[in-house]
Amino acid sequence: MYVDNDPLVLVHAQALLTSSTEGACAYVDADVRDPERILAEAAKTLDLSRPVALTMLGIMGQISDAERPADLVSTLMSALPSGSYLALSDGTDTNEALNTAVEVYNGQSANTYHLRSPQRIASFFAGLELVEPGVVSTAAWRPEADRPEEDTADVSVCGVAVKK
Repeated sequence: MYVDNDPLVLVHAQALLTSSTEGACAYVDADVRDPERILAEAAKTLDLSRPVALTMLGIMGQISDAERPADLVSTLMSALPSGSYLALSDGTDTNEALNTAVEVYNGQSANTYHLRSPQRIASFFAGLELVEPGVVSTAAWRPEADRPEEDTADVSVCGVAVKK
């Protein structure tokens, strides 16, 4: 199940996402700001009585604080059964170069992006049990032992949590 509201993504999804006897695959043309619609459409393909994984990678920055992003996550997760997982990552406001780039982008775009503190992003996991190492720099989440630390370690955080 893939959810997006980008018309170009829809065209690609229609061409690439196909179901088979081994499993179903579907695309929902929806906005994360409409979690009830997403859940209704997802229930047509997924068995929502069984645990599922919800991935929200880079999407929360598209949602302003006025649109209550934590409530959107909570609404989606509350409809999922125990044993379901949330994987979430997004950009942080801890890198001056990224802050400047996003400020320029927001000044020239109809769609704004909202960087948040790592603590604010971690709050999206409220009520869930975080998987180790918790909400950390995306580059530091389960890194390969022999891989050098990345220079971009302070531009995004991620985490995975389970609903008990």
